[in-house]
Amino acid sequence: MRVLLISWEYPPNVVGGMGKHVAELAPALAAQKVDGDLVYVDVLTTRVSGGAQEEQINEFLTLYRVDVTPIDPMDHYNSVVEGNQALIAFAEQLGERHPYDLIHTHDWLTAKAGIALKHRWKTPLLTTIHATERGRHQGHIPSETSWQIDRLEWQSCFESWNVIACSTFMKHELQNYFGVPDAKTVVIPNGIDRARMTRCSDQQRALMRHRYAPNGEHLLLFVGRIVHEKGLHVLIRAMPRILAEYPNTRLLVAGKNGDKYWPLAYELNVEKAIDFLGYISDDERDCLYTIVDAAIFPSLYEPFGIVALEAMAAGANVIASSVGGLAEVVRHQENGLTVYANDPMSIVWAVNQLFTDPAAAAMRRQRAMREVEEQYGWRHIAHRTVALYNDVVRARRNTEW
Repeated sequence: MRVLLISWEYPPNVVGGMGKHVAELAPALAAQKVDGDLVYVDVLTTRVSGGAQEEQINEFLTLYRVDVTPIDPMDHYNSVVEGNQALIAFAEQLGERHPYDLIHTHDWLTAKAGIALKHRWKTPLLTTIHATERGRHQGHIPSETSWQIDRLEWQSCFESWNVIACSTFMKHELQNYFGVPDAKTVVIPNGIDRARMTRCSDQQRALMRHRYAPNGEHLLLFVGRIVHEKGLHVLIRAMPRILAEYPNTRLLVAGKNGDKYWPLAYELNVEKAIDFLGYISDDERDCLYTIVDAAIFPSLYEPFGIVALEAMAAGANVIASSVGGLAEVVRHQENGLTVYANDPMSIVWAVNQLFTDPAAAAMRRQRAMREVEEQYGWRHIAHRTVALYNDVVRARRNTEW
């Protein structure tokens, strides 16, 4: 079986969770067996952040990066559609070398390419939806661009043989927004490489602890894109009460342009207790997870929440909003603590629970690490994905186009 996996993001071009997901999924899929046949994966992606144009990862996995114009923030939708034309042209050349049994796209960013190739090749299309435009705006369509993206998301689901959702929450969102039938949507969560998350040495941990907590401070950590839906402003609003009870506490904020919330911190008189770290590498992030008292994810909207899973894999205590896919990954008082979305006092309560009962926190951490290993390993996720591939390819053989 040969699969064409199309994604706008792939390292070094990683903006959010989708790029990481595809980068981990593709190697896990390659060389899997389907009815005795091996799976070959060709990844087609953009080259907006550099990288080799063609990269043979191994015998079963090849990466192709296509030069496209970077997304124009003033004309987001049309610049992506234009980039899809370059992906289509390159994919047609690949199709002349060898036919594909399946096309697998991710989100609306490569939907135009997937749909066009589906019809040209008469090859079934699968789409993984990581988030929706309407969901990011709490059910609203605030602009013409958002409306265009929303319609393309609907079309992508309509044209797909099956749609993969990363959570049950996401599945219900697709049903409510786009009318996707229950039987058409398959829930396969994001995965995690726990071994990669636990490589921080004792020396690295000691150096980081000395850097950020030289006087034994409590450390709280926020990691994520600095956008409204991630809820950083809610966490900052919780800081005055947290500091009133635990004055020896610092909040570390990891994310590009996080300091745009510095005025809010200054207004609340907590700016001295917050370190805006800016962009940090994955290795730095993973080490931070091992030294902080808690990683906090106060999202207003979260289809899955891969950052929470990464924190759990690294052994961090997790506090997360009980929204979307986060509520499926983080279960209150079992493998973490959940809080009400957009409620600073709920975060204050959770931090107090964490600091006053370290034994219970340790039990939650241990349970979380076990669950990550058992349920979210990439080998397990890839096996479920390939099983779906096999079902679709078999059905295609018995279907007139």
